[in-house]
Amino acid sequence: MSLSSGNRQIIVISGSQSDCLTHAKKLTTNLDCLLLEEQKKVQSFLGQEFDAVIFDCHAKDTEKHHVKVGGCAFDPNAFGAITGTICGGGYLLLLTPENPSDKSLFLQRFWSVLSMYDHLQITALSSNDTPLISPQTSLQKNNHGSVDQDDAVDKIIHVVKGHRRRPLVITSDRGRGKSAALGIAAAKLFEVGYKNIIVCAPSKKTAAIIFKHALKDSPDCVLTFYSPDELQQQKPKADLVLIDEAAAIPVSLLSSFLTYYSRIVFATTQHGYEGSGRGFAINFKKVLDNIAPEWVSCELNTPIRWSENDTLENFVFDALLLNAEPAELNDTSLSGTKNIMQKWGGVHSTSSAELLSINSIIDKNAVIDDSAMLSELFGLLVSAHYQTKPSDLMHLLDDDLISIHVIQINKQIVAVALLIKEGGIDVKTATDIFEGSRRLKGHLVAQSLAANAGVENAPCMHGERIIRIAVHPELQQQGLGTALLKSLMQNSKADYLSTSFGATTELLSFWQQLKFTPVYLGMKRDASSGTHSVVMLHSKTTVGETLLETAAQRFEKHFPHLLLEPFRELETKLVLALLTPQESLQIDEEKELIAFANKQRGYENTVYPIWRFVYNRLSTTFKRSKENLNDDEKEILVLKVLQKHSWKDVAKKMGGDIHGKKDALLLLRRAISNIMD
Repeated sequence: MSLSSGNRQIIVISGSQSDCLTHAKKLTTNLDCLLLEEQKKVQSFLGQEFDAVIFDCHAKDTEKHHVKVGGCAFDPNAFGAITGTICGGGYLLLLTPENPSDKSLFLQRFWSVLSMYDHLQITALSSNDTPLISPQTSLQKNNHGSVDQDDAVDKIIHVVKGHRRRPLVITSDRGRGKSAALGIAAAKLFEVGYKNIIVCAPSKKTAAIIFKHALKDSPDCVLTFYSPDELQQQKPKADLVLIDEAAAIPVSLLSSFLTYYSRIVFATTQHGYEGSGRGFAINFKKVLDNIAPEWVSCELNTPIRWSENDTLENFVFDALLLNAEPAELNDTSLSGTKNIMQKWGGVHSTSSAELLSINSIIDKNAVIDDSAMLSELFGLLVSAHYQTKPSDLMHLLDDDLISIHVIQINKQIVAVALLIKEGGIDVKTATDIFEGSRRLKGHLVAQSLAANAGVENAPCMHGERIIRIAVHPELQQQGLGTALLKSLMQNSKADYLSTSFGATTELLSFWQQLKFTPVYLGMKRDASSGTHSVVMLHSKTTVGETLLETAAQRFEKHFPHLLLEPFRELETKLVLALLTPQESLQIDEEKELIAFANKQRGYENTVYPIWRFVYNRLSTTFKRSKENLNDDEKEILVLKVLQKHSWKDVAKKMGGDIHGKKDALLLLRRAISNIMD
């Protein structure tokens, strides 16, 4: 039957794959039904709508996010995404093996949560296979939006027609018509002459719904798509910029867009597989208040595709922890934290203090039965990282190489770090990785050190990579994260600890203060974050120290040359944070340098001594030299001397008072003079 309220149903069919498929197809004979046989292809169906979806959990697909044990395959990201295509009153048919394995903690919890839901049907293969009744309610199919959506469309249009510097921020849960509203508004604006509308999202597939609705309302409508990285680099002119799924884009990039574009809309999913809406809400609001205090908020609450309080939506939220939140701290916890952290100075290993427990290791078997603790734990990770997905919950619970370390106050989790063991690979495989003929699943840093950094035996050593570190939003900047990391560093038995992240000067400085050293920088920017991935190491044993020294020396030698091509557009602040000293100048070279800085000796005739001197003086060792320079002087030293841009490009990139070679050359002479002894 179909529920008259428009509530969507969950039907579980267990047995062999062929028998389950036969039964499911009979049940859905009269329905517009999607059979999702390959979970990895889910993206191609987003933006569409079906009466029913058959989600086959029988193991056969090798997509990387799958739980694949005991004959059961399950991709949490695909599951969360595809349920959003089922219309009101529709059906989700889950096909599972007869006896799904209990080895997966994620699936244990998933089935446990499912069993607690109303309108759940467990259908035996021998039961009645009378076809299901077509859904009675599908608002989107009848082209009905909502008052919320209409209001959002009006506000988007007002961003273009109203005052400048009034950015709009749209938030909603899935199925509320957020992306459709962007497309509808774009079409309306295009029809009245606003032809230069830019769409930006983590991927073009993510933005497909915007284009679909824009073309539906205005067949001639032309929208231009840019990835976050492309938009940051190219900064094209626009009548309006629409940023969809903003939570999946780093706040640093969003801040850049907000500063550059005076008419811009940010839209994001509050709870979804696209990224962390909660982290976005917490972190980006501070930026908005600072850069554009007159920003406008718009929230879409009314579902368009299904009814309110929908059974399937509620189940997906609970099963995938899309509604996870950090602990709600009371005044006692807040004051207790401050007092204890002051007492401990933000450092030390496990504390015996009554309130504070640093570096407690969470028992995964116990946490799946403690919904409050798991929600606090995952809620912290969601709030801290811009791309937290349901698959992260699966890996956290099911990967035996991952350990969970927390700080608890009054038994509430206020900081969490995830570690994963890497390395311990045999010599033959390590050589294959080094030579580029083989790549293993996992072991991200261990393999990168061999394949990218050129340390052949690195995969043989034992490492621990810090995957995530998160601190409660109300307790940040108080040393909790540092205390947890120092405890991990003190107690680790590995040869080395590592971390890898999108490089920013702030994050580099944080990890450098903890005695981590950069040993590799990714050659390409990530399209979504716009950053280069950096690998940093901290040694724990003699073997680890040898690895660190070898990798760091290779990076130091390669980096000057890489600045001329793959890192030619690397930001000045990041270049300065990564430089290390080279050989000092000879006496005759010093004379050349002085003649350039204080007289009229030509740049091209002094290029090598200038390069050696500048590279040394801008390195992390010579802090005082950098303090003698203003931002323009630092920038021209990096752009011209280290990255070898033409005089024309230097003037173009710097702008301001630098109109050509003459101005740039004067600035360069002054900059070098200011860092000379």
